[in-house]
Order: sequence, then C-alpha cells, then structure tokens
Amino acid sequence: MILKALDTLHISSVSSNNLLAGQTFELDDHFGKLLIERGLADEVAENAPAPAVIRKTGSTHRTKAG
Repeated sequence: MILKALDTLHISSVSSNNLLAGQTFELDDHFGKLLIERGLADEVAENAPAPAVIRKTGSTHRTKAG
C-alpha cells in the first residue's frame, strides 16, 4: 500500500530517517490501515507516481567479511 504522510512520522521498517508531511512511502496493508485510522496518513491512488521513499529491504552498510 502506498501512503502519504500527513505529519512527521518515524517508521523504522520504511526508513531510518523521519518521514515528513507530504512524503510518500510503501507499507504493508495492515499497518497502512492503522495509520489511516489514526489520521497519520492517506492512501495514494494506485496510478500515482512511485513513492519517494521505498521500503527498506536491508542494510546499506557494508560489514567486514570473514
């Protein structure tokens, strides 16, 4: 589900940085509906452009091998 933040949010599974009001992001349907119910986000139409923040898939930090 693609959402648009209505206020500053911090969702660690989306980004290590705060999401600012108006910023779009992707979140699973269950938690997306919870944010909508709490008035913290609105759902973005399916044909809208890709979100500026993409959900985090793993660490971008390199670790020592071996």
